[in-house]
Amino acid sequence: MATNGYEGGLKMIEELTTNTEQIQDEVLREILSRNAGTEYLRGFLHGQTDKQLFKKNVPIVTYEDLKPYIDRIVNGETSDILLAEPITGFFLRHA
Repeated sequence: MATNGYEGGLKMIEELTTNTEQIQDEVLREILSRNAGTEYLRGFLHGQTDKQLFKKNVPIVTYEDLKPYIDRIVNGETSDILLAEPITGFFLRHA
Protein backbone atom coordinates (compact mmCIF):
# COMPACT_ATOMS: atom_id res chain seq x y z
CA MET A 1 0.00 0.00 0.00
CA ALA A 2 1.48 3.34 -1.08
CA THR A 3 1.66 6.30 1.28
CA ASN A 4 0.91 9.91 0.35
CA GLY A 5 4.59 10.81 0.56
CA TYR A 6 5.48 7.97 -1.78
CA GLU A 7 2.69 8.87 -4.23
CA GLY A 8 3.63 12.54 -4.06
CA GLY A 9 7.26 11.69 -4.80
CA LEU A 10 6.28 9.54 -7.76
CA LYS A 11 4.03 12.28 -9.11
CA MET A 12 6.84 14.84 -8.83
CA ILE A 13 9.29 12.52 -10.62
CA GLU A 14 6.74 11.89 -13.36
CA GLU A 15 6.12 15.63 -13.84
CA LEU A 16 9.84 16.40 -13.97
CA THR A 17 10.62 13.61 -16.43
CA THR A 18 7.62 14.16 -18.67
CA ASN A 19 8.49 17.73 -19.66
CA THR A 20 12.27 17.55 -19.68
CA GLU A 21 12.78 19.55 -22.87
CA GLN A 22 10.55 22.34 -21.62
CA ILE A 23 12.26 22.36 -18.22
CA GLN A 24 15.73 22.41 -19.82
CA ASP A 25 14.68 25.27 -22.11
CA GLU A 26 13.41 27.25 -19.12
CA VAL A 27 16.62 26.64 -17.17
CA LEU A 28 18.77 27.69 -20.15
CA ARG A 29 16.62 30.79 -20.70
CA GLU A 30 17.08 31.76 -17.04
CA ILE A 31 20.85 31.16 -17.15
CA LEU A 32 21.20 33.21 -20.34
CA SER A 33 18.99 36.04 -19.10
CA ARG A 34 21.19 36.36 -16.00
CA ASN A 35 24.59 35.83 -17.61
CA ALA A 36 24.48 36.90 -21.28
CA GLY A 37 26.26 40.12 -20.33
CA THR A 38 29.23 38.41 -18.70
CA GLU A 39 32.63 38.82 -20.28
CA TYR A 40 32.77 35.19 -21.39
CA LEU A 41 29.30 34.96 -22.98
CA ARG A 42 29.42 38.48 -24.43
CA GLY A 43 32.12 37.25 -26.77
CA PHE A 44 29.73 34.69 -28.22
CA LEU A 45 26.26 36.18 -27.73
CA HIS A 46 26.90 39.95 -27.82
CA GLY A 47 24.41 40.41 -24.96
CA GLN A 48 21.61 38.40 -26.59
CA THR A 49 19.78 35.55 -24.87
CA ASP A 50 18.56 33.55 -27.87
CA LYS A 51 18.78 29.76 -27.43
CA GLN A 52 19.63 29.11 -31.08
CA LEU A 53 22.41 31.70 -31.03
CA PHE A 54 23.75 30.03 -27.88
CA LYS A 55 23.69 26.59 -29.50
CA LYS A 56 25.36 27.91 -32.65
CA ASN A 57 28.05 30.12 -31.10
CA VAL A 58 29.01 28.86 -27.63
CA PRO A 59 31.42 25.93 -27.89
CA ILE A 60 31.66 22.93 -25.62
CA VAL A 61 34.75 23.55 -23.51
CA THR A 62 36.99 21.87 -20.97
CA TYR A 63 38.33 23.12 -17.68
CA GLU A 64 41.56 24.06 -19.45
CA ASP A 65 39.61 26.35 -21.78
CA LEU A 66 38.08 28.18 -18.80
CA LYS A 67 41.17 28.12 -16.59
CA PRO A 68 42.39 31.62 -17.57
CA TYR A 69 39.02 33.07 -16.55
CA ILE A 70 38.94 31.04 -13.34
CA ASP A 71 42.48 32.13 -12.47
CA ARG A 72 41.47 35.77 -12.81
CA ILE A 73 38.58 35.23 -10.42
CA VAL A 74 40.79 33.33 -7.96
CA ASN A 75 43.30 36.19 -8.12
CA GLY A 76 40.66 38.65 -6.96
CA GLU A 77 39.02 40.15 -10.04
CA THR A 78 35.46 40.99 -9.13
CA SER A 79 33.97 41.76 -12.53
CA ASP A 80 31.35 39.59 -14.17
CA ILE A 81 33.85 37.34 -15.92
CA LEU A 82 31.91 34.05 -15.96
CA LEU A 83 28.82 34.82 -13.88
CA ALA A 84 26.79 37.94 -13.24
CA GLU A 85 26.72 37.18 -9.50
CA PRO A 86 29.87 37.22 -7.37
CA ILE A 87 31.70 33.91 -7.08
CA THR A 88 32.53 33.41 -3.42
CA GLY A 89 34.44 30.14 -3.59
CA PHE A 90 35.64 27.18 -5.56
CA PHE A 91 35.69 23.49 -4.65
CA LEU A 92 38.60 21.28 -5.55
CA ARG A 93 38.01 17.69 -6.56
CA HIS A 94 40.87 15.27 -6.64
CA ALA A 95 40.63 12.29 -8.98
